[in-house]
This record gives sequence, C-alpha cells and structure tokens, in this order.
Amino acid sequence: MTPLFFLTGPTASGKSDLAHQLAERRGLRLLSADSMMVYRRMNIGTAKPSEAEIRDYDYAGLNLCEPGEAFSTGDWIRAIQNQLDGRPTLVAGGTGLYYRALIQGLQEEEGLPEVDDSRPLAELQAELESLQADALHQLDDAQNPRRVARAIAWLQAGRGLPSHFQARDPFPVPVLRRPTEELNERIALRAAHMFEQGLLEECEGLRDALQGTASQAIGYAEALACLDGELSREAAVERVSIRTRQYGKRQRTWFRNQMQAQWVDHIDADAVERIWDASGPFPYTG
Repeated sequence: MTPLFFLTGPTASGKSDLAHQLAERRGLRLLSADSMMVYRRMNIGTAKPSEAEIRDYDYAGLNLCEPGEAFSTGDWIRAIQNQLDGRPTLVAGGTGLYYRALIQGLQEEEGLPEVDDSRPLAELQAELESLQADALHQLDDAQNPRRVARAIAWLQAGRGLPSHFQARDPFPVPVLRRPTEELNERIALRAAHMFEQGLLEECEGLRDALQGTASQAIGYAEALACLDGELSREAAVERVSIRTRQYGKRQRTWFRNQMQAQWVDHIDADAVERIWDASGPFPYTG
C-alpha cells in the first residue's frame, strides 16, 4: 500500500511550487499527474520539473513514452504502479482522469458490446435490473442514460459492474483556485516565458517526433505553426494564452463535477495540510 496525498488545480495556479514546499515539509516523494509530462524531451512546453527537481523530489510519472506514442490513462496507471513503492507520495498535476483512476480504479472498456443509450431511461434501467438485480442501486449516476447503457454493456460482457461506476464515498482532493484575472495574468506570463526559454528550439528538435496528441499539445502546436511561418511569435504566444485559459476553465469544471474538490483560495501549504489531516492519506493498493 502506498499512502497518497493529493493536490491539483488548473494550469498556472501554482501547483508545482506548492507541491515542492509540501514535499519538503512532510518528507514526501512526488508523482506527476500531468498527461503531457509523460512525454520524453517535451520539457519547456509542459513546464516539466528541472533535472535537479526530478532528482531532489524523486519524481515518478515523468518521461514515460516518446512524443509520437499513444499513451492512455491505463498506460499511465500501469507505468506508475511500477514506480510506487510504499513511500508516502504527493500526487500533483492537472489531469483529472489520472486522479479518478487512482481513487476509483480503472477498467478498460475494450471489447464491450454496443448498447443504444438513446432509448428511454426507464427502459435502460429495467434492462440493467434484469441483468443484475442490485446494479441500479450500485450505480453512481442511475439517471444518466449513457452511464446506465455502459453498465448494461459491462454486464452483458460478463465482466461485472466496474468499480468506477459504483457509488462510493468520494475522497477529498485539495484544488487550488485563484481569481480569474490573476490566473489569466499568470497564464500570459507563462506563455511568454516558454518562448523566452527556447520553446521554438525545443520544438524544432522534436519536429519529426511530434505526432498525434503530442503535436496538438498547448504550446507545441503553436510553436510548430510559428516555425512553419503560419504564426508570428507574438500571435503564437497569444494563442497559447487563449488555449491555456480555455483548458483551465475545462479543468475547473471537471474538478467541480467529477471530484470532491476542496477549494483552496489562498495558495497556502497550511490550508492544504488541514485537508490532508482531516482525511488522512489515500491508501492506494493498485
């Protein structure tokens, strides 16, 4: 069992600096929960920790695949399970699906039959109950036709109701929150800083490797467009800022609706530790 302490928030909210401070206070190692930091050699555009920070905080979850590789949440879970070793670990990043997979478990959906979720909800619910009498009561969102249809597919495949579909007491997760104006200013500074640090040069060196998801990553898509003469540097920085603001809004919505978010309005280590002390660490067993 590995005790996990969680910290999340939208891009540019200050997660990394606070995570490092908390890791030093508590003697924790760090696990990155960022779906872009899994790519090797993509450092500047992902705001990846420095080599010294990776060493000092014994980071897990970084540099797991090449930029051209497909890498799913399931791939991430399998990779980090080999890196967690029972030491108390602070999970910090902004990819909500990674947190959900850690807390609720992950079930792969390959090979499931198709079930029409456009049918009336009552009809779907009745079919689910006919497959397993208590399944409807176990479901975490029994009023959602798509969720009921997916539950039917799982049972039709003989694989049982997956753990992440079942209602359970949610686990509290501290989520950093800044005023919108302040966050937007930080995003703009971050976008400009990436280009000042050498994002264009990094992207030029990765040009042949950047494919699929990696090629569309915030910062890299704009840097490629800049290198190809499709955007000026100033326009590329502005587009990175816009896309980051849009992504941050989606992150906040996800945290609000998909997690038991404990909002931290002041970027304060004491406030985060109070949440941790009230809940205790999450006992991750894989």
